[in-house]
Amino acid sequence: MKNQEFLEQNGVFVKQALEIWGNDIEAYNENLKDYHNSLTQKLKELESYKNNYDYNNYGILAHSMKSESKYFGFMNEANVFYEHELAGKENNSEFINNNFQNLQQTVMKIITLLNQYFNINQGVKKNILAVDDSPIILNYIENSLKDEFNVLKALNGNEALEYLANNNIYVVFLDLNMPGSNGFEVLSYLKEHLLIDRVPIVIITGDDTKQTIEKAFSYPILDVLNKPFTEENLKRVFVEVKQFYENKKSIN
Repeated sequence: MKNQEFLEQNGVFVKQALEIWGNDIEAYNENLKDYHNSLTQKLKELESYKNNYDYNNYGILAHSMKSESKYFGFMNEANVFYEHELAGKENNSEFINNNFQNLQQTVMKIITLLNQYFNINQGVKKNILAVDDSPIILNYIENSLKDEFNVLKALNGNEALEYLANNNIYVVFLDLNMPGSNGFEVLSYLKEHLLIDRVPIVIITGDDTKQTIEKAFSYPILDVLNKPFTEENLKRVFVEVKQFYENKKSIN
């Protein structure tokens, strides 16, 4: 009940949505996880349709996001997706381009809210942020660590910064080479805004050239894991992570 109230206080019509799920909160939560996990990929697909002027598929996907949002009580957010659905059907490129940032912000708002919601459900689990443009790598990290940690997944640097701004992150696993905003841009942003010492950062990369590794260590990162890394490699890092926080505590 406490979790339900958390969503309602943040504008989600949970009671209305639960009627669809036969007032079964467990069924609602289980399906809500799937909805949450799908949003990042759907946003990426929407942007691809927009950039390729494929407004028909853009409208179809926006329609799907509108419908799914209503199933879980995100009625206000569904209205945003509905506007983009109509724009896609009408080939209204001007509306789509002028309002795409608002749609992105709407999706990130839902993701952030549900990150907080499921963190409540998962009790004392700490948040791990995995950043990579490969869903396979992200899923591998999640499957390796999900028993002990709540794994948040970002496909690029911009998404990573959104997570860092809105969540307490225990450690970041950061890829370097990603389309759009890459790992070095994330490191530069965190350094510029005096945030880089706040959370330990482990680089995950397939580029093991001397130049890349030296550039990575020019920032105060914790470690570098070369791909393909193993589950044992991932878990070994947490010895260093623990030491990172112990050092911070002794300084403070």
